[in-house]
Amino acid sequence: MKKLVWIISILALLWIIKLSYDFYELHTQQLDVTNKIGQLQQENANLNDQVIALKRQMTLVKTASKDGESANHLTTTTLASTADDTALVRQQLDLIEFALQQKQYATALEKLNQLEQSLAHYHLSAALKDSLEAVVVKDRNMLKQFIANELGQINKLKAFMQQLDAEIAVEMQHPYQETIHETRSFWQRLIQVESVKQPSALLMQRSVILKEAQLRLLTAQSALQSGQPLVFAKAIDSVIEVLKQLPDQKTKTWINQLIRIKAIPATPLPMLNTRTLIGE
Repeated sequence: MKKLVWIISILALLWIIKLSYDFYELHTQQLDVTNKIGQLQQENANLNDQVIALKRQMTLVKTASKDGESANHLTTTTLASTADDTALVRQQLDLIEFALQQKQYATALEKLNQLEQSLAHYHLSAALKDSLEAVVVKDRNMLKQFIANELGQINKLKAFMQQLDAEIAVEMQHPYQETIHETRSFWQRLIQVESVKQPSALLMQRSVILKEAQLRLLTAQSALQSGQPLVFAKAIDSVIEVLKQLPDQKTKTWINQLIRIKAIPATPLPMLNTRTLIGE
């Protein structure tokens, strides 16, 4: 018996080490995403600086232009500036869409607001600028609604997993007791002879199995918090796999709940109307 306890303890320790490594990998991935967003923001700032410098050159050319040749040169420069400003809008849209894909909703809204403020300084046709301002407002309202729905769904999932975690913690404090169905007759219950055999090894390990399920549930919570749906789905699968080892009705109820949670379809990312207007 002591040998079995030692084996279970060693397996539990190895699993905790594995979970620690998984958390480290999740943290590393999150840092990579943050760094990539920072690089894109820096590229966006550099592009803005280039546009400002180009516009200063245009002002000098416009002031100095007095003949037809200078006017033609100014027209060419203006067209080039318009193309650069259109490219800058696309660059900002790329950053917004990337932030949405990484579940960085606050960053996406912030960048969309910055795009709206920047439009006044871009060298675009009046019609295009008015159209862009209108669709940016439409996109902002659409994103706010999408984010509200998404956060509402995430909060529901968090509440469910916190409740499940609490239920598992309570269940671990009590020994397993098989539910006796009261379909037997009075005389059958009266003459029942209680079994004196030892409980199965599986039920003796119930607390260890529940602890493992609890740790895997923690991984799922971390994946949900960091916006990693694939990791979240795999973690839910691993919790279900662990719980399937136990035969009691309580764990079957948990499994059914987890299956329903996993079956909830992911909300597709909204398509930006600004992207449709400005083109690829």
